[in-house]
Amino acid sequence: MTNAFDQALQKATGGYPVDTLIVTKNEDGEPEVSMFVLNADNQLLHVSYDPEGGIIFKTAQQDELLFSRQLLETIAKMQVSADRRWKELQRHWVDDKATWEGFEHLLDTPNIQ
Repeated sequence: MTNAFDQALQKATGGYPVDTLIVTKNEDGEPEVSMFVLNADNQLLHVSYDPEGGIIFKTAQQDELLFSRQLLETIAKMQVSADRRWKELQRHWVDDKATWEGFEHLLDTPNIQ
């Protein structure tokens, strides 16, 4: 990858690495377990793993998505790690308040340059 491409990629991910499982806060301030990946056409996708085992693909483009077999296998294998992260996060769910508390130490930090 070129330096310019790497810089654009880092900007697009907010400083988070590609192909690495991360824990962040979503728009509602709740924890999110996800990763950024590049598909076969170098489109950046935000893959989110929900607590029930679902996998959600988010993209800025409305184009058709092209997945290589290797990428799909990587995304599927990452589900095991995502399940472990959700188990860690579930300890911070407060039932009687219906909210998340004290999970911030589990959040990953972006590498912004």
